[in-house]
Parts: sequence; structure tokens; C-alpha cells
Amino acid sequence: MLRLSKKTDYALLALRHLALAGSTGQTVPARELSETYDLPPELLAKVLQRLVAADLVASRRGKGGGFTITARGRQSSMYDVVVAIAGEMPLNECLSVSHRCRH
Repeated sequence: MLRLSKKTDYALLALRHLALAGSTGQTVPARELSETYDLPPELLAKVLQRLVAADLVASRRGKGGGFTITARGRQSSMYDVVVAIAGEMPLNECLSVSHRCRH
């Protein structure tokens, strides 16, 4: 069975929250995400940085700053989120170029 890492779980929570907030055009501070879901702020910051790097989330600094979901983030799949957080990974041994599939 595939288990998601804490970071991936946090990323999915953040994206869901940002998608809901995005329908009203709201920018969400990292602190709000951390407090709403009781997530460690330092780990959440790393997760949000990876989501920004993958263009799933945009960040804005300063007064009224925070995070918003991007158009790409709205169209992303769960796999896109996993790749953004954990990197490329085959979901099946047979899909790996370096591994021979045994049936």
C-alpha cells in the first residue's frame, strides 16, 4: 500500500485550504495554515516553498502577504503534488527503467 509522507499530507491540506480561499481571492498567511491544521510552522514553510517552486502555489511578501493557489495548482493531480514534494517516483516497479518486471 502506498503511504503518503507527512510533507505530502501537509501539502494536500494546504492546497485544499488555498483552493477554497482562492474562490474569494483571499491570500492566506502561512501562520493561518499552521494554526488551522496544527502543523509545525518550520515544516510547513518547507512544504510551501516546494509548492511555490513547482508553480502550484504563489507567494506574496509584505503586508497582506501570504499564499494563493495558482491556475496550475487548481488543475494539478495528486501525483503532481507528490512529485513536487517527494520528487519523481515510479508508482509501480514495472514502470521503472532500471528494474525488470517479474510477472
